[in-house]
Amino acid sequence: MKIDLANWQQFMLIAVLALGAVALVYRLVDRLMSRRQQRRRIVAARVRSGHVPLGIPTTRGSLGHASEPATLWDQLGDTQDGNAAIVVDEQPRIHIRYLDIYGKYAERTIHVERLDLHRQAIIAKGDALHDPKIFPLERIASARSATSGKPFNVGLWVDAVRVARRKREMHEESQMGALA
Repeated sequence: MKIDLANWQQFMLIAVLALGAVALVYRLVDRLMSRRQQRRRIVAARVRSGHVPLGIPTTRGSLGHASEPATLWDQLGDTQDGNAAIVVDEQPRIHIRYLDIYGKYAERTIHVERLDLHRQAIIAKGDALHDPKIFPLERIASARSATSGKPFNVGLWVDAVRVARRKREMHEESQMGALA
C-alpha cells in the first residue's frame, strides 16, 4: 500500500511542476508578444505623425538640378535653414512575394510607379514584359528592398506615403491661401 501512495504522490508532484512550467512559459510568451505589439503600435503612430523610420526608403528633398525648374516636391524638401530634408520615397524598387490570380505565391522585383490609396494597390513596372501591373496590398505576403535586401514593411510605407501626401496637400493649400 505504501508503494502505491508514494508513486501517486510522485506522479502528482511531477504533474503540478509541469503545469507550473507551462503556465510560466505561457506568461513569458504573452508578455513578449504584448511588448512586440506595443512597439509596432508606437512605430505606426510615429509614422502617422510624420516620423520616417529607418526601414522606409527615403530620398533627399531637393531632387531637381539647377537647370530644371523647382517642383513642389523640391519645395517641400527644403527646410527653414535651406538644407534639404529627408522625404519618403514614393517610388521605391522592391522585391515582393505575392499571391497571384491563380492562388499561388509568386515573386517579382518591381519599381513602384504609384501607390493608389483609394484602390489599396501598388501600380508598378516589372522586370519582364508580361509582369502584372497592379498589385493589391492585401495580396502582398512579404517584401524586401531590392537594393539592400532588408525587410520592407509595406504597411508602414503606405502610412508614411499617406502622411507625406497629406503634408503636400496642406502645403499647397497654404501656398494657395498666401497667393489669394
